[in-house]
Amino acid sequence: MRAHFLDGNEPRAIEIARIAPSIELALTGLPSGYSTSSPDPGERACGMVLAADVFPCFAESVDLTTMEGSSLRLELDSENDNRFCRWWRETAVRFHLAVALRTSAGAEVALFRGEVSGRIADKPRGARPLGWDRLFVPDGFDATLAELVENPELGGGGADPVGLRARIYGELVAALA
Repeated sequence: MRAHFLDGNEPRAIEIARIAPSIELALTGLPSGYSTSSPDPGERACGMVLAADVFPCFAESVDLTTMEGSSLRLELDSENDNRFCRWWRETAVRFHLAVALRTSAGAEVALFRGEVSGRIADKPRGARPLGWDRLFVPDGFDATLAELVENPELGGGGADPVGLRARIYGELVAALA
């Protein structure tokens, strides 16, 4: 089945293709002028699929929060991930992932959520397009989520050593079927 991955990038598309090979991905940009300003990753992902005019389409959004629930989204200096890591290094956090799916113009948005605990890395590691994944080390691992995406053998093999995206994209595939 073919689906439009809104505002996605090649490294993430490769990861999703490993996790959910039954989806034929089309990387599709958002309409110009679209803003993703909502603080909640679920709302941001839903907003992206509601702005799209191609179907079926899905979008993902992430956030890092402290264990107390405070978002670190506004703390990230987009100019300097290194500064973020120096400031927040080793802070225990939760990585929140939300994926929204819309199958047609009149369809309701399906939202799939998950989270995993870990800590902020001492420095960004992994491909820059993988965003927050470069800054997050899941519990039980020494590599960042981005490094695990690029080199699954670091996590013991498998398409998704942490299991977060595998579960969520498994639910997405079932919803598309």
